[in-house]
Amino acid sequence: MERKYQINLDTFEGPLDLLLYFIKRDELNIYDIPIAKITREYLEYLNMMHTLDLQIAGEFVEMASTLMSIKAKMLLPRFSEASENDDIEDPRNELVQRLLEYQQYKEMGKEMKKLEEENISYFHRNPNLTYVDRNIDAEEILHKISLFDILTAFKNVLDKIPDESIPHEVQLEDVNIDDQTKYLYTFFIKKSKVNFSTVVKTIKNRVVLIVTFVAILEMIKTQQIRIYQTDLFEDFIIEKVE
Repeated sequence: MERKYQINLDTFEGPLDLLLYFIKRDELNIYDIPIAKITREYLEYLNMMHTLDLQIAGEFVEMASTLMSIKAKMLLPRFSEASENDDIEDPRNELVQRLLEYQQYKEMGKEMKKLEEENISYFHRNPNLTYVDRNIDAEEILHKISLFDILTAFKNVLDKIPDESIPHEVQLEDVNIDDQTKYLYTFFIKKSKVNFSTVVKTIKNRVVLIVTFVAILEMIKTQQIRIYQTDLFEDFIIEKVE
């Protein structure tokens, strides 16, 4: 990879969003979180972000410490051997409360946005005709899809490619972001949309897959493409921005 690509995750989502993403995806009971499972998946995602050279905010690392601390407390004999009648505080309680409060604020934010959209035709803002803001809002680029959906799609493909690297052997791949950007544009020659699975189905090398995925993130950042899903947690569609 010729250059590093970094994206600030705070622009899109934070650690609580990632935990809620797991809970919603796996239909987990928020009051009875399987802490070992969710901690393992959280750490896998952090490792994947590191592999892609994403800029991980400090709060992501802090949440990892919190999850591991809760997991450790639940492994203690005092908690694991407690019966339902024992008055022992669940180490997950504080995390559950944070998630519930955050979820409530997110829902309130959605309702306020909905009200704004409903009333925008009645209360006009005076346009500034001397300046046109060409920045596209993140919600327009990532329409009905989160950064974690994208990472999940990447992880699913990466897990299917065997790691054939030999210890102490350096393997150089003649591939860079510019090359993979050109590769992605070949799919837009005849049509403006393509499925992510179609783009990566012929890639059998982990390094090439990683560089291709970073190229997708770069194209999102530079507003060359937008992505969206037709169904929740399904394969996402890459669309060229005219």
